[in-house]
Amino acid sequence: MPDPTRPAPLLAPEVVALLQRGCGVSIGSRDANLVPDLVRGVGQRVEPDGEITVFLSRIDGAGVLANLRDNGAIAVVFSQPSTHFTLQVKARRVAIGEVTPADIETVERCRAAMSAELAAIGYAPGMAQRLLACEPGDLVGLRFRPESAFDQTPGPKAGMPLGAG
Repeated sequence: MPDPTRPAPLLAPEVVALLQRGCGVSIGSRDANLVPDLVRGVGQRVEPDGEITVFLSRIDGAGVLANLRDNGAIAVVFSQPSTHFTLQVKARRVAIGEVTPADIETVERCRAAMSAELAAIGYAPGMAQRLLACEPGDLVGLRFRPESAFDQTPGPKAGMPLGAG
């Protein structure tokens, strides 16, 4: 039974379905002086309650993680190379957590999906595997509930809140 105190998921089922396919993930944060930092994510999962978990290298994402620990403000961009479908979600609170064996399986599925996505548009097999390489012990998960979402697909609706116009 849905929890009436929790807001409904922000992302429509068709958007969630797109995020389950191969897509690039960029995770952004900012420091106290509003200086941005960015790291490539290596996988993602939309939770049944509408929260999103993204995975990254704790080494590559040290600056992003420091910012998130300081202020919790996160922006994540998902982009599907074959269609240029691009979505940006933002939140002001994030939970940073260790990964589980199930999370590692999720990251592997995301790598495989991204490999298939890139191969379909002519990139060399295995490119995504190399691009998204990360030792399991280096992985960290970021879980957050999107507070806002924006269509960033190139075109006339780019920058508009999801569902607007």
